[in-house]
Amino acid sequence: MQKKKIQRRKQILRDTILTAVITLLMTVVIGSFFFKVITVQGFGMIPTLRNGDILLVQKNNEFQRFDLAVFVNEKNKTQVRRIIGLPGEKIAYKEDILYVNDQPIDEKFIVDEVNESQRNGKNFTEDFTSEDLTSTKIIPDGYYLVLGDNRSYATDSRVYGLISLENMIGKIYS
Repeated sequence: MQKKKIQRRKQILRDTILTAVITLLMTVVIGSFFFKVITVQGFGMIPTLRNGDILLVQKNNEFQRFDLAVFVNEKNKTQVRRIIGLPGEKIAYKEDILYVNDQPIDEKFIVDEVNESQRNGKNFTEDFTSEDLTSTKIIPDGYYLVLGDNRSYATDSRVYGLISLENMIGKIYS
């Protein structure tokens, strides 16, 4: 009787461990198809993200304005930047106001930084248009205009141009 109890407990323990191992392996394998973990490198997304922040990236190819997108840049480095312009849109910045198809759009995530910059007599985001960056007024299909939240120091579409959908990895999972 005592021997059967011990054998039963061992079997339960083995089954529990086996279930845990299988669950862990499935989570890792399935998760690698849908998610990626990255570490923020640099200061281009301050104040939203800081150097060294660890982020979970949801792999997908559907993006909306102001999503935090993760992509591979022209130097084959993974970067995080905010999507500002979508395919088919005309983008312009004028006196720190974002215009999408000639309509002003609020950027609530950088209000404090814009106000501080203007108090110091400077624009937070230098004036430009999508045409200045790409020599075409409208962002082509399959491309996105991205900017860092730390506009003065970020390397983004103003430097390396539009980001193709092919170079997009996904967006920050929240």
